[in-house]
Amino acid sequence: MAPGSVGTRLESRMRWLIVLPTLALAGCLGASRPAPDVAQFDFGPTASVPAMTPVFPLRSVDVAAPSWLDSPALQYRLAYAEPARRQSYAESRWVAPPGELLEVALRRAIVSSETSTVTGGCRLLIDLDELAQVFRTPRDSDGVIEVRASLLAPRTDTLLARKGLSVSRPAASADARGGVAAITAAVEVLVGGLRDWLGALDREQAPGLNIAHTCRGP
Repeated sequence: MAPGSVGTRLESRMRWLIVLPTLALAGCLGASRPAPDVAQFDFGPTASVPAMTPVFPLRSVDVAAPSWLDSPALQYRLAYAEPARRQSYAESRWVAPPGELLEVALRRAIVSSETSTVTGGCRLLIDLDELAQVFRTPRDSDGVIEVRASLLAPRTDTLLARKGLSVSRPAASADARGGVAAITAAVEVLVGGLRDWLGALDREQAPGLNIAHTCRGP
């Protein structure tokens, strides 16, 4: 074997002996690096949403959400670039699925003094279709909530009335915090819209359909 060949092999082995500890050290440093903190959000205090006492008792206020909203992911959509793609922030999330947060907010805001004392009572069902931050441009976005509200009769859950509501509020910043604030503001507007709808039901329905009487039961 030529002397030059032996020398080349020895040099190659020496290089690996130097490189391997360096790679191992880099791997250890990477493994010990703490994961970034994940910011968790809810809708904040409900003091800004006045409680409402409907003119008829409610058995319950329930929110149903589709599978893509059944997680704590804080979702956004780039409507200007990929309107059909739903994305989520990596370092920000809700403390619970948004349907649960909305249900708690509505139950606190829509209070019936008769609910705990009657065996009947209507059921208010909210189908949550959308809750996300929607970017119109890279800098401009809105907090968007879309729901379908159904008032169901006591015992039978027969549909008495239904209304679709879509609310959007502008975000002050193009980030997760801006989206959370905008969605929270949209929740407050949504509660007001539900309040107005429930309060006007008997005036809007055909004569003889006394929803207040129906919800109280026989």
